[in-house]
Amino acid sequence: MSEQDSERPDAELSEEEIAALRRTVRKRVLWGAQLQIASHRFDCIVVDLSLGGARLHFAEPIEKGQQVTLVLDRIGDLGAEVVWQQERSIGVRFTDDPQRIAQLIGGRLPLSIPSAVSA
Repeated sequence: MSEQDSERPDAELSEEEIAALRRTVRKRVLWGAQLQIASHRFDCIVVDLSLGGARLHFAEPIEKGQQVTLVLDRIGDLGAEVVWQQERSIGVRFTDDPQRIAQLIGGRLPLSIPSAVSA
């Protein structure tokens, strides 16, 4: 892996994980939220959202693999794992049941791939 590859947020994801992430539609949003780490809550901003995860603006350093809860007033609490951090942005992958995620998020944003596109 080149040095340039190691700076990409998806550099340490497997090819299978990257492919799965690309199958989900990402929507740009600008939502205030909180990131709960253990018993502490920190403010963050959700800048894009998919059924698989989210990209957040978050000023605190955080370890890859850290288990967190993304707290969204308009949707609810979503269990997640930090998969990358680059400067003030982090990526989280949702760890809750995919059907629960689809019910919570799918009703708020059109995040499914239209059948004509996926065929």
